Amino acid sequence: MKRLDSVDVLRALALIGMVICHYPIFLSSGEGADAMLYFLSNHLLGGDFAASWFVFLVGVSQVLSAKKRGAANASDSRVVLRGAVIFIFGLLFLLIIVGYEELWDWDILTFIGAMTILLLYCRRAPSWGLLALCAAVLFVTPWLRSFTDIASFYGGKFVSVGWISDFIPNFIFDPAKDYLGGQTVLDNTVGFFLTGQFPLLPWLVYPVVGFTVGRRLAQDRMAADTPYLLLIGLLLSFMGLFTAYAGSIRPSFSVANDYITPLSFYPLSFSMAMFLLGVVLIVFTVLWNVLDSKPDTNAKPGLALNYCRQISKYSLTIYVSHFALFYIPLRIVHLATGKYYLHELTSTSLALASSILLLIVYYPVLKRWDKAGGRYSFEWLLSKTLSACSRKTTS
Repeated sequence: MKRLDSVDVLRALALIGMVICHYPIFLSSGEGADAMLYFLSNHLLGGDFAASWFVFLVGVSQVLSAKKRGAANASDSRVVLRGAVIFIFGLLFLLIIVGYEELWDWDILTFIGAMTILLLYCRRAPSWGLLALCAAVLFVTPWLRSFTDIASFYGGKFVSVGWISDFIPNFIFDPAKDYLGGQTVLDNTVGFFLTGQFPLLPWLVYPVVGFTVGRRLAQDRMAADTPYLLLIGLLLSFMGLFTAYAGSIRPSFSVANDYITPLSFYPLSFSMAMFLLGVVLIVFTVLWNVLDSKPDTNAKPGLALNYCRQISKYSLTIYVSHFALFYIPLRIVHLATGKYYLHELTSTSLALASSILLLIVYYPVLKRWDKAGGRYSFEWLLSKTLSACSRKTTS
């Protein structure tokens, strides 16, 4: 099965959104005159959408990869190995780049590693069963959170996001602090499943839904399903926003534990989960219809498509490197001076400009790197690690 441009473009858009989001939120405070730009970069220009797009494609890609390889069962051991290696890479990323104190934050890489393995069990389940599972996860997560003191992991409270709250009070919330991690093994275990940055619940909904959409792609049914996917996406998006507005005018609510609740990304609120799921269904369906439903094999790809293909091919390298480029210098300065400039290095506008400059620079750098075979990229490292582990398991 040929590589789909809709997958590459959505993955590239997710990475672009992450870079545009992460530089302002980690290098600036977003206070005062920066409040509007901080909100736009953090919540509107891709920040809240990027992660759901990225992990949605984990499910899509696993189906397409299995079809490309031929016999799905024959590659089970390699898929398990790949998931385990990505999970370990995620922990090493947190330990070495972000900092040892963030080791048990449960970043998106550890989530992807775990889901890569768990999605194997989806191969034997009917699509209706997987969708029922997703609905159950969405509804049970707030109830399960009610048994935890989730606010204590996020600075003790959630605060209404600046600027947008001037127009729609209490519509969207951020935690008072970044996820602080647990103090015990039990806390960190619960973090992996329920309270961390990217816990299995409710985030597994996105790759599992992506898996079911991937099945429709593999069965050449995407064109027939397009009206239904768009309708479902619109309904979920509307329900998410309507629920968020209803939650914002309630006299009291719990961001993490209620069903009628405002939008929140950390932790993912019930309203935000529905909204993001609807958006990713709409965006991916539109991209597929524009780029892949009637492919023109003779058409020469433009600069934008070539850029997205290149970014998508080196998604792991971009994800790790864009964090390393600011985390490592900030940690070195911290060790040397005792001053940690995280969240207060510069203004939001300069941080956003830095992210845009980085996204521009990535293309020529990755293009030259690709011509050299991508040697020492994180994709190359992952491939070499998998090959070495495979040889050991078969010897």
